[in-house]
Amino acid sequence: MDARPHRDTDPDQLQPKRRRHRRRWLLLLLIVPFVGALWVPSYNSLTPTLWGIPFFYWYQLLWVILGAGITILAYVGDPS
Repeated sequence: MDARPHRDTDPDQLQPKRRRHRRRWLLLLLIVPFVGALWVPSYNSLTPTLWGIPFFYWYQLLWVILGAGITILAYVGDPS
């Protein structure tokens, strides 16, 4: 009888698939800031204001900050 585990249950074989799957989701997460910033009808207004700043401006600034955070998350979470 063969002492090696079956290929489908071998943890060394499953680990690269999990890493690829995780990496794919992290890379797809990078698309979110682009969609949020390029979907103009979602923020084409002056109200609500935040500390006197119109929505149009603080929404774009919010995506700059969120985009940086998502980029850091994708960088740190990338196994390669």
